Amino acid sequence: MRDRATRRSWVALIVVGLLSGCGGPPAHPPTEEPITTVPVKQGGTDLAEVVGEEAGPPAPEPPAVSSVSIEPSRATLLPDDEGLQFLVSTEGEQGGTADLTAEVSWRVEPKGVVEIGPGGYARAIGPGQATVTAIAPDGSEATAELVVDGSSDRPWNFAVDVVPIFTRFGCNGGGCHGKATGQNGFHLSLFGYDPSRDHQALTRDSGGRRLALLDPEFSLLLRKASGRVPHGGGRALPVDSDSYRTLLDWIADGAPERRGSGHGEIVAVEVHPQDVRLDAPGPQQLRVVARFADGHERDVTRLSRFDVKDDTTASVDEYGRAELLRRSETDLIVRYKTAVISSRLATLINPELEFDFDSLPRRNLIDEHLFARLESLKVPPSPPSDDATFLRRATLDLTGQQPRPDEIRAFLEDEDPEKRAKLVDRLMQEPLFVDFWNNKIGDLLQISQARFPEGVYRYNDWVEAQVAANRPWDEFVRELLTALGDPSALEGGPVNYALEGQDARERAELTAQRFLGQRFRCAQCHDHPFDVWTQDDYYGLAAFFAKVGRASPRPGQMMNAGLVTVNPDGFITHLRTGEKADPILPGGQAVECSPGDDPRIALADWMTAPDNPYFSRAAANWVWAQFFGRGLAEPADDLSAGNPPVHPELLDALAADFVAHDFDLRHLIRTVATSEAYGLSSTPVPGNEQDTRLFSHQMPRPLSAYQMADALAQATDTELRFSLVRGGGRGTVTTMKAVQVDDPAIASTLLDTFGRCPRVGGCSPVATPTLSLRQALLLIGGSEIDDRIVRFNGYLASLLEFDPTPGEIVENLYLRTLCRKPTEEESEHWSALIESADSIREASEDLFWALLNCREFAFNH
Repeated sequence: MRDRATRRSWVALIVVGLLSGCGGPPAHPPTEEPITTVPVKQGGTDLAEVVGEEAGPPAPEPPAVSSVSIEPSRATLLPDDEGLQFLVSTEGEQGGTADLTAEVSWRVEPKGVVEIGPGGYARAIGPGQATVTAIAPDGSEATAELVVDGSSDRPWNFAVDVVPIFTRFGCNGGGCHGKATGQNGFHLSLFGYDPSRDHQALTRDSGGRRLALLDPEFSLLLRKASGRVPHGGGRALPVDSDSYRTLLDWIADGAPERRGSGHGEIVAVEVHPQDVRLDAPGPQQLRVVARFADGHERDVTRLSRFDVKDDTTASVDEYGRAELLRRSETDLIVRYKTAVISSRLATLINPELEFDFDSLPRRNLIDEHLFARLESLKVPPSPPSDDATFLRRATLDLTGQQPRPDEIRAFLEDEDPEKRAKLVDRLMQEPLFVDFWNNKIGDLLQISQARFPEGVYRYNDWVEAQVAANRPWDEFVRELLTALGDPSALEGGPVNYALEGQDARERAELTAQRFLGQRFRCAQCHDHPFDVWTQDDYYGLAAFFAKVGRASPRPGQMMNAGLVTVNPDGFITHLRTGEKADPILPGGQAVECSPGDDPRIALADWMTAPDNPYFSRAAANWVWAQFFGRGLAEPADDLSAGNPPVHPELLDALAADFVAHDFDLRHLIRTVATSEAYGLSSTPVPGNEQDTRLFSHQMPRPLSAYQMADALAQATDTELRFSLVRGGGRGTVTTMKAVQVDDPAIASTLLDTFGRCPRVGGCSPVATPTLSLRQALLLIGGSEIDDRIVRFNGYLASLLEFDPTPGEIVENLYLRTLCRKPTEEESEHWSALIESADSIREASEDLFWALLNCREFAFNH
């Protein structure tokens, strides 16, 4: 055992190793910008100005305007339209566009029809037709025709004309009148999910005191919103705003809930431009349009809410004026009523890049889509990883194990150009592949004694059998959703799924998130504030699970056991209406079921249909995340409209291929694992150093709890022993791999320390635990590693019996731990230290200990 002084010196060495990656790549690309001191002459005095250099080439000067375009080129403003947002742009020198909306001047002929604000927003003044001309700084022009309908008979629809104003200005938000108890006696539905109730609250509650129909300007609603009387929310609605005038007109017209024929329901909401590549970082005005059933298009830009996924990359204001802050790509999220739309804003990342993308090898559809996208943004991919790195990466990702030294040597010597694909095929045939992926699906389904006390082992065994048989994913999910019977019976494994959660609502939430990538939970009490799902969608989905019932125990059964059956009288009550909720598929299609039918069958049919828009994409995104540490949409179980995937075309293609191969999970896994994209190095190259989004290189990932435990045992040639607890009691102590431990109730300090999911609450879609002080104390200060290193029947003791040279010791320890041979510099350094040490055994133990505590060992890169 090392003495304290020696340990301290090695700990200091480990700190250096951690920072340098122990010879491997860093966990994350550097983000700190270099600082340059520039002399500046000012008023005869030399000053020093500190300037942060931007990563990558500097942004070019704005392109000269050659031609100008305006959108829309023709439009009509009806009496119920507040205004219209124009977009003006020009083509750039690098193939992108430049937004000129805020830079042009405007001319309207004839006058008196519309007025145009500095930001390109048009408001009607009087009836007629006008030609609107946008004039660029260099004199270039673009024109649009705008008609203002002078009809005085304006239709009203409270849900469309008034409620969006409350949403836009935060009046019905959770921090104001939209919270459960309202605010100061005034309660609105959260984000306007119940317009009829809101209309009643405004016009009838408290004796209708909030509106003054005879003197609209004196209405309490307007006086408080405009700050003319004390208001807890301050001045929310300026008197000179379009929205104030709309509310004033609505009150003056009698505050109707509906009046006139109107335009029908909103059938679509669009954002323009949908995706845009700017020539250089800079502004981009957005325009949001709602299309009605009668074909009318209304500009709702000023009634929409805007957000940006990464505020270090872009910003956006309340009027939809976005600003790309640097050469990058990001998503802007637009919300209007229940619609959620994204718009992608990007520039060329490296406009001066010279890289031969055509020369990149492409093994399958992943490479075709990914490399095409990188080329469109001029982001170079890193080169392929070296063979040793790929061997370790693939073996860990497919089986949870590290490769053995003999496997490493054989793979490095193999000259077969297809050896990587053959490696993937071989690993997928190993029993440990089944064990490892059984554990992943167990995390997905949260299989544990805490959640399934009656049938946890039947459930685990059934899932393992499906993975081993490569059961198609659609069949696997269908059986989970529809199984009936005894959950503790020999064939009752899938029945346990029906027992999860407290009621039908929770089962619906879990099903949607796991298998559709949709998060319904926030739609339980109101329409989802950040997605398209309504409260009706929520209770319609929950109704599919409402007839799941538990029969009384049969004679001889335990009191808490019983058959899962269909209860013809089962139902769930809609929170808002107070009525029985009927089964309705997400999106609004009702399902007819007779009293004795199991509605879950219809849900399973819809979910697993080849044309389902969510099922295959959710599976493809989940599998992708297992190999890259994050999904194409991240989090990997969130494919909501407000969380668009980074590579949407790639995700769609991967999902379509999954369907075309009959939902074959192993085919999907193999497609990802054999792609060139998966095999890229984790070391950045000039041009992709700042990329944490586009998958231009691999990102190092911490080993999962199972991977770390097995890696420690395998490197030291020692055993992991677990006490199996099937049926209660202390259980039998058994030697097994950590990846074979499929029940978190089986005690293990090592697994718990490294972040094993207890499967009590939700598990992360990807088992990549965060590093913690507890882990460091266990490895550096505890006996977990020391005992395995010095064990008389461990690997090091066996190695030293052969009286190896210092160089052989170093090479073998590197192969056992980091799964690669040491570099020449590493070999010379460590060999010299071992050779000069008083005790070769102690020096070898210290090197072994240092390698096992190294960052390169703890990460899959």
